Amino acid sequence: MKITNIKIIIIICFCCIISGCSNPKEEIVELTMIHGWGSTEKDHIIMRQIYEDFEKEYPNIRLNLVSMPSSSDVVNKVGDLLTIGEIPDIVFTGGDGKESIYEFMVKKGYALNLMPYIQADEEFVKNVSDVILENWTTKDGALYTVSDVLLMGGYWYNKEIFNEAGITEVPKTWDDWIKACDKIKKMNSEIAPVILDGNHMAYLMTSILADENLVELENIKASKINVNSIAFDNMLVQIKEISEYAILAGNYNYRDTLDSFNKGQSAIYINGVWANSMIDKELSVSYASFPSKDGNGIGTMSACVGYILGNTGDEKRMEASVKFLKYMLSEETAKKILEQTGQIPSNPNIEITEQSCGTRMNQAVESIKNAGLIIEIPNNLWNPNEKEEYTENILLFLQNKITEEEFRK
Repeated sequence: MKITNIKIIIIICFCCIISGCSNPKEEIVELTMIHGWGSTEKDHIIMRQIYEDFEKEYPNIRLNLVSMPSSSDVVNKVGDLLTIGEIPDIVFTGGDGKESIYEFMVKKGYALNLMPYIQADEEFVKNVSDVILENWTTKDGALYTVSDVLLMGGYWYNKEIFNEAGITEVPKTWDDWIKACDKIKKMNSEIAPVILDGNHMAYLMTSILADENLVELENIKASKINVNSIAFDNMLVQIKEISEYAILAGNYNYRDTLDSFNKGQSAIYINGVWANSMIDKELSVSYASFPSKDGNGIGTMSACVGYILGNTGDEKRMEASVKFLKYMLSEETAKKILEQTGQIPSNPNIEITEQSCGTRMNQAVESIKNAGLIIEIPNNLWNPNEKEEYTENILLFLQNKITEEEFRK
């Protein structure tokens, strides 16, 4: 009996050895990814889970996540690594770093050109938005960054507050917008018509300048803003009028303005359609594009700096990184991003409908798509340093802390 058992064990071991030789274990490829979805907020948690689920589809790829609390932290972290010659496999900046790590990585050859991988794969090609290709394809036909979402911008407004103030329709012109703010202020002095921080100022300044003359957008992009132009003069007049009805909050962030909006302490909340998931579900809100002279509205929509893959020279790691990017752009993942985080997927095959994202979100997207003029988001237009300088200084000017002449310098 004992001898028989020993024979069985020997046979099993032999079979295992043979099996192991004929099917060698696939090598594990390890990737380092640095991203800004590192906080405890719901959408951050969901995005980290989506990243981790990548390993279920590709068990031979290990994704080591370096989770930072914000995009600016990602830019700083990656910048430090690049200075010592370390190239991460995957970087997700979430819109930041265009003029810093993105341009540095492209210039130094540290960013992988994604175009050959996309063009060689029919499935990959159909999942890449034309908006991305138009915004980020270089003059020589290379593509160094791809985002999994599109950013659409306008503003949310509290319908109950608007109704109580006698505002029966969405303001179509800037004058209408100012009149609406006046009605809200007269209706209840404790409710702020709108709260304006530096980021909100960037949206207003950009939209008003575009409304005055589209050439101004090219000037912003080229860092050649003419502070003595008629367009700039008119923009300043409009901003000053709007500011009379606003809380000027230079030290606010989007969470602070969101909190005020959710509590019914402010009527207008300038942010992207993606903010829908953070707005109180019980709040009666709607979305609108920014006003315009012709009354047809101005919306912002574009793809920002997204995923940058490291040109590490390691073919296996680079191919594994491309698989991750393809996974993030796939229809299955895009649907998760839409349904679970409220962001608008860049995948052009995903339909935004009431069924897929709810009535509120669908209305927001349609309001931007139907705007008479659609421009790029400020982050894609402004040099980050200039954006910060102009938005900080205009707040100081409106608070009478610097003169108009000092602001225009």
